Amino acid sequence: MSKRRIAVTGVGLVTPVGIGVIESWKNIIQGVSGISKITKFDPSNFSSQIAGEVKNFDPINYLNPKEARRMDTFIQYGLVAGTEAIKDAGFEVNDSNAHRIGVSIGSGIGGLGTIEATNDTFDAGGPRKVSPFFYTRNYH
Repeated sequence: MSKRRIAVTGVGLVTPVGIGVIESWKNIIQGVSGISKITKFDPSNFSSQIAGEVKNFDPINYLNPKEARRMDTFIQYGLVAGTEAIKDAGFEVNDSNAHRIGVSIGSGIGGLGTIEATNDTFDAGGPRKVSPFFYTRNYH
């Protein structure tokens, strides 16, 4: 294995305290909390009903609408954060440098909403009712 040097030159964030480095950092400095009552599903059966949810995220502001519809939200977050990191670095990706630019993204787990909804669709209507985009929505 060869040892190659790398440099982190840009950062992209999609977080409960903001979208993008500037908004997220401003809110962190101001002590804004990203924790609030869960809104993405009904948490009434859970003892804890708070979480750090990303708010005010409209994928159409960042992604092609047709492609965005075919992706789970966590994929959208990753693509937006990656795009923000490349912009933050000030790179213009082209044929001569594309092979030297990469993005590292971390996610604990994602796509649970799509998996759950697809299971409900399957239970209600059988396999023919499952979207052919199920796989790509979660594993883009």
